[in-house]
Amino acid sequence: MRETFQKWLFAFVALAFVVIFFLSYFFQTMQSRRNAQYLIHLRLQDAREQLQINNENLTRVRQMVESEARMKARSLAEMIRLDPDLVHQEEELVRIAHDLEVDELHISDGKGILVASYPQMEAYKQYDMASSEQSRVFMPAIKDPNFELVQDIQKQGAGDKLIQYTGVARRDTPGIVQVAYTPERLVEAIKLTDIANLTIGMRIGNNGRIIICHNDKVISAEDTKLIGKNIDQCGISYKKILSNVDPFPAEVQGEEYLCCHDHVDDLTLIGILPQNEMYANRDDLALELTVAHLVLFGVVFILVSALVQRIVINGIYQVNRSLKVITDGNLNEKVEVSTNREFRELSAGINQTVEALKKLADEAAKRFDRELELAHKIQLSALPKVFPPFPDRNEFDIFASSNPAKVVGGDFYDLFLVDDDHLAFVIADVSGKGIPAALFMMTTKTLINNYAKTGMEPNETFDRTNASLCATNDAVMFVTAFIGVLEISTGKLTYVNGGHNSPLMRHGAEGYQWLNEKGGCVLGIASEMRYEETVQQLLPGDAIFLYTDGVTEAFNESEELFGETRLFDLLNSPKVLTMSPTELLIHVESEVKFYRKKAEQSDDITMLAVVWHGPGNVTKGGNS
Repeated sequence: MRETFQKWLFAFVALAFVVIFFLSYFFQTMQSRRNAQYLIHLRLQDAREQLQINNENLTRVRQMVESEARMKARSLAEMIRLDPDLVHQEEELVRIAHDLEVDELHISDGKGILVASYPQMEAYKQYDMASSEQSRVFMPAIKDPNFELVQDIQKQGAGDKLIQYTGVARRDTPGIVQVAYTPERLVEAIKLTDIANLTIGMRIGNNGRIIICHNDKVISAEDTKLIGKNIDQCGISYKKILSNVDPFPAEVQGEEYLCCHDHVDDLTLIGILPQNEMYANRDDLALELTVAHLVLFGVVFILVSALVQRIVINGIYQVNRSLKVITDGNLNEKVEVSTNREFRELSAGINQTVEALKKLADEAAKRFDRELELAHKIQLSALPKVFPPFPDRNEFDIFASSNPAKVVGGDFYDLFLVDDDHLAFVIADVSGKGIPAALFMMTTKTLINNYAKTGMEPNETFDRTNASLCATNDAVMFVTAFIGVLEISTGKLTYVNGGHNSPLMRHGAEGYQWLNEKGGCVLGIASEMRYEETVQQLLPGDAIFLYTDGVTEAFNESEELFGETRLFDLLNSPKVLTMSPTELLIHVESEVKFYRKKAEQSDDITMLAVVWHGPGNVTKGGNS
């Protein structure tokens, strides 16, 4: 009987081993292929995003360069309007060319004939601008006083020097004013965004690569031998790409690859990953599983053979059932198997271990709660909380509040006097929640405060803060922020928005309106980002309301957002328009809480309001 059982046990365990091995191998193969496909598509998405970023950056640089070029041409036209005799003053034209930082300038009469040029003033005189294709396009300026044109970059004469011509209509008399310069920033931007350089260093895994094609021609690849070839010549089926087959195998330079593709406008992005690299983890895991299964086979066979004559199966099932309950998280489960001494001891040992785990879990939870509470206190201590913060100042009224969604949050506000005549106020929202967001918040607040108190302009404050955050941002976090600096004696408000929610302003007799600002990127992502500031002249009684997205994105039990429209209508209700900053923030927070009802607060809620009452008796003070 025992020998028969052992034979059947051996057969079943061996069969189970074989089945589990092949099933594991099969599923590992499928998972490796899915992981490889996901990895390739992830890298293709990176390439797509980089293409978009390059195009956006190039567009910004082109717009900036063209705007500067038009400004120079307009400036020259205005100088000539103010002093028409400039066209005959060669030395003055040379000075103007140097001041405008242009390589050439040309001025024509009402027939398109040059009457003045720099350089080679005499050589270009009497030159007919209608006689060449390059200069002919500026002829409409003779009849159209609003004509402006910035040409594309082109080679200067027969040389290799690149130059860009810009022309506008003369303002003193019919004619053309043209300037030319070397667009170094635009040329450099074109080089940096060249698609041919995009795939350099874009690896997939260890040896996978990105290939970019225009139609069926390779235009960018890390291996320069592939550039210029048809994609079929590289071993990748262009027919499968056209048929949208994804993924598909290919042989590139004698090695088997898995290929996926994506399309961006008229470009095709192809990602390839060597199949031996794709299945490397599968093969290693298969070897480990084989060894583990063999060991398990031997252990199970010996133990079951030794215990088969004893009544242990029920005990094992009871223990396993209790352990399943425990591993599912119920630490109150008791293992109570008493069929023999061994099971009694096993039950007691498991129960003791679970009790110890419960104790450790409780202690860890209490310790974590204490640490969160300490972090909460530290975070609150960093925010100004005494209001009014400057009781001896009657020119303005300011109030702020912050209510984190968790014990600690990522929102913060700050307000301080830069000097006796400048009040700075800041509101920001860090990505994420909890302790990491709180730490990033403390760093950001300290940087903005330190830079602003040196007297920097708001845009330079954000430039420096952004660069400092990017230099140490290993966690890849970011923060949206808004800074305003109010000149107390005049009501001039200078502000910069770093990707934050647009504030609302009550200006003059108008109700609250969305504040139009140029905006900018969030802080902590792009170290080269430069922020632009906006100036708004306040009238006595004007107010500005700042908030984080915890206000507009608060949702009720039906998961409907509070929204910007509801906030706009709330601030423009008659009773709210006359509220002080303190009353306003308390009222808005109450309305948001009433809207949520029993729904949980999903995000930190931080608000700040400022009212400028006009110039008053300024009491000498200092930074606060």
